[in-house]
Amino acid sequence: MLIDTNILIYAINADAPKHIRAKKFLKENLKNLEVAHQNIFEGIRVLTHSRYSNPMKLSKALDALLAISDQAKIISPNQKTFYLSLELVKEYNLLGNRIFDAYLAATALSNDIFEIATDNISDFKKFKGLKIINPFV
Repeated sequence: MLIDTNILIYAINADAPKHIRAKKFLKENLKNLEVAHQNIFEGIRVLTHSRYSNPMKLSKALDALLAISDQAKIISPNQKTFYLSLELVKEYNLLGNRIFDAYLAATALSNDIFEIATDNISDFKKFKGLKIINPFV
């Protein structure tokens, strides 16, 4: 199961209203977690951004993300990901940030992962072949 960035952020941010549930979800699913390169870099961006509610130092953000990703399988985009993501962008006429949702979905599918855990169901429900899990409902 691929873990979307929002769940990683909630699990790291002790001030997040969903912090405890996110941490519990990750702990309960440790043997079945995948994290994409994209999730790690999105996490760094959010956690260290000046507009983030409590910006972290880069070293602390990296430590927190690595503590989670070290327990998971790290997946990478591949050549199949590139073509599949372009197909998804075209098929669903995606623009702006939605392009990155297609890229993450394609990364999952091209790595034979068919479940994504996310708090943003609407970002991924359009993509055929993916089961969307929201640990907060």
